[in-house]
Amino acid sequence: MTDEYQTELNVGLSDGEKKDLEKLITAFREKGSSVPPDKSAEDVHNQIKSMSAKLAEFGDILLKFDTKIKSFYEILLLSFKKSEMMNQRIDIIIKNMKNQKNP
Repeated sequence: MTDEYQTELNVGLSDGEKKDLEKLITAFREKGSSVPPDKSAEDVHNQIKSMSAKLAEFGDILLKFDTKIKSFYEILLLSFKKSEMMNQRIDIIIKNMKNQKNP
């Protein structure tokens, strides 16, 4: 097998990006709520808390999706390598058969 197929492609999030996203999710979840002074500010505050919770949830979903995509990529890469090996073997067999016909 040739080395040209050995190169690793970046699929999904890098380790640094995952750590940053996890820190962001943790910060959103740990953020303490302050008591808003009036009713309209309280509504805005509740909306911000709700959006923060949803953002943290979507971040978790993104991390899980990234893991699944990476696994899928590895399966595809192994399948490609296997087909390349099989093609090489078939080419060798065909070459040997041609050499036997033409002595």
